[in-house]
Amino acid sequence: MSRNDRKDQIISAALELFHNKGFAEVSTRDLAEHAGLSRSHIYHYFKDWKELRREAFVRFANGQLEAVAALVRDAPPAQALRIFLIDCLTDSSEIGWGLWLDAWDEAMHDAELAEVYLQINGQWQALLASIIAEGIQARVFRCADAERAARQILAQAMGYADDLLLRASPEAEEAALDEVLEVAGLLLGLGD
Repeated sequence: MSRNDRKDQIISAALELFHNKGFAEVSTRDLAEHAGLSRSHIYHYFKDWKELRREAFVRFANGQLEAVAALVRDAPPAQALRIFLIDCLTDSSEIGWGLWLDAWDEAMHDAELAEVYLQINGQWQALLASIIAEGIQARVFRCADAERAARQILAQAMGYADDLLLRASPEAEEAALDEVLEVAGLLLGLGD
């Protein structure tokens, strides 16, 4: 097995455990047992546990971003905005919101993870800003600053997403989407 294949195997095993147990609850020993490797073998591929967790989080987050980018790629701006927000507000452990929160919590004590987290968050904001900019160009949205509107809309959506993790229901999800779309409509000049 090549070095890259072995690293991929370790990261995949780590992500399985992070999804099942939580980011902070997985140890090197847990991962070694799950992957069928020794702990020293894991450290042969990663300088330390923090590096492994960062690389696993990047793979997870980039995978989610790529999936959403594919969904919105050919959609008209208003539909793309809705698709983006539905993804942000979907209450599902399968999409890994718990892992996002775990990574955020760990980033409070790990400056390198914090930097990675902020970069990835910036990529999500950039995707939303590109949807908004496309809508402005198509004269569907009216807004002076697509990046500012994206930051505001994403911040609101993430706040609701956190709440949905604690009190999930289809009704709560629908209400959150309606409220975020209402604010997005105000920021983007919809319905004027």
